[in-house]
Amino acid sequence: MYGLMILTGLFLAFMYSSARARAVGVDSDELPIFYMIVAFAGIAVSRLFYFLFSEPDLFFANPLIFFLPSEGGLVFYGGPIGGVAAGVAFCLAKKIPTWKMIDISAPAIMLGLGMGRVGCFFAGCCHGAHVDVDVLSTLLDLKGGSMVHVDEFPHFALIFKPGVGVGNIHDVPLFPTQVWESVGALSLFGALAWMHAKLRFFDGQIMATMMVFYAALRSTIEGFRGDSIRGEDLMLGLSTSQSISVFIVALAMVVVMVQFRKGKGPEKPIARDELDDELDSDDDLLG
Repeated sequence: MYGLMILTGLFLAFMYSSARARAVGVDSDELPIFYMIVAFAGIAVSRLFYFLFSEPDLFFANPLIFFLPSEGGLVFYGGPIGGVAAGVAFCLAKKIPTWKMIDISAPAIMLGLGMGRVGCFFAGCCHGAHVDVDVLSTLLDLKGGSMVHVDEFPHFALIFKPGVGVGNIHDVPLFPTQVWESVGALSLFGALAWMHAKLRFFDGQIMATMMVFYAALRSTIEGFRGDSIRGEDLMLGLSTSQSISVFIVALAMVVVMVQFRKGKGPEKPIARDELDDELDSDDDLLG
């Protein structure tokens, strides 16, 4: 289920990207190769981040562990960092409007994350810390654990059973951090997709907005996480993802300051019929 949800997230993200690319004048014929490069780079870097920040000694003692699917996992931030870097390089090489593709990628990243965290729920990873509350009722009982109603915050909790999944806290209520992040990411996707279509003032705005709001969401949820391998106390007592979030927000501010000066007011998507006429005209010229 974990792998299936990751692939589903990638597929939906690429479907969204293709739909939006044509609306801003990007040739969608170039995108299949773009998607393959972005997916490969994103998964590779997220995998590398896991070992560098969580188990560096193990990785440097045996780098081939990188290729063993039964060992280690993925760090989400590595996906966007690796994927965006590879995507930018591809866009520059193919002369595709780079900042437009970056803005298209922002909602797509949140859509992919929202589905990916459903995979984390099924795998039992990225789980929350133990919450000392009383269970009032069982909402759903599955092979690997239960969703339960509890008497205090968070009012909804998860209980995982030993021997199923990769979690390390069993038979007690946990904060539903995977569910929170999935709901938060899908909500961000909706807001960013609307902003991209209706309220875009400059190239880079959508990505910068995503970076700031996701960093806030992730840093907040990190405070409720209870999984042991997550790069704790990496910088000033912050976890790996919280430390990266600091730099992500700083980078977003730089993007806003640089790109806002180039903005020329709200940018409206190209109408599909106008774009089709333009493409037909180009085809006629080319014979």
